[in-house]
Amino acid sequence: MSEPNASSETRAGGGLRRRRRRPRRAAVTGDGFEGRGALHRHLRLVAVQLRLRVLAALEYRTGFWSGGVLSLVWSIAGTVPLVVALEHRADIAGWTPWALCMLVGCHMIITGLFGALVQPSLYAAMDDIRTGALDYLLLRPVDALVSCLVADFEPWCLVEAVAGVGLLIVGMVGSGVHPSLPQLLTMALVLGCGVMALYALAVLALSLAFAALELQNLAYLMEAMLDFARWPISVFRGPLRALFTFVVPFAIMTSYPPMALLGRLDASAAVGALVTAVVLAGLARATWQRALRGYTSASS
Repeated sequence: MSEPNASSETRAGGGLRRRRRRPRRAAVTGDGFEGRGALHRHLRLVAVQLRLRVLAALEYRTGFWSGGVLSLVWSIAGTVPLVVALEHRADIAGWTPWALCMLVGCHMIITGLFGALVQPSLYAAMDDIRTGALDYLLLRPVDALVSCLVADFEPWCLVEAVAGVGLLIVGMVGSGVHPSLPQLLTMALVLGCGVMALYALAVLALSLAFAALELQNLAYLMEAMLDFARWPISVFRGPLRALFTFVVPFAIMTSYPPMALLGRLDASAAVGALVTAVVLAGLARATWQRALRGYTSASS
């Protein structure tokens, strides 16, 4: 007897010939392939986009490393004002040199991620809006915002982020800090909130580009304003401090992580960082959906 669902027998040339059945292909449903939902599609899209950009960048290895070194040198050069200030003062608003080293490390992590992941995709998505190529992204079976946020990738900028991690560790060793597990988890939480807030600001800038293409300059404004995150939040007073904590939360991106490692960040500040990041992300998502509803193709 033939085994069911495995093979069948047919008679040909006076004998029996076993014919193996082909496996049944996965059925396509509204959520993608059977057993694979929207999360799998989005993760696969992100992985493929990153892989393609890395392979493209590695075709020119000299350009890859030179771009990474230049971005690293540019970021280190931006610390000159801090060094000059420390030559005249023992600390800056209560931050010792080693604590500032930790802060600069966090700043390099943020700017490295911005230059590698956020800024290239922001420019590419704004260009798609201008040319009408956004139509092709809207036809994909994935979220259009995810497609825009992974539209481009500059892997050499991650050299700066890796150097920032090293500088953060050097600052911890120099400060003699031995963070506990709760402090490490708090640092990871607020740093993740900072990255979320950075993406939320990018989505807000992208959404405003639907209204007027001249607002594409907001991407350059974001890059310029990141220089303020190089300074401790305690330097700022009054409205500027509130602005850089809750509206454009540079404090969450760069000041809060070293404060968590140094034991200076209380629980209320950590909760406030989480709430601020979530609110910004929700506002960015709602603004994106509103902008997308009013979008008309450039070719229409």
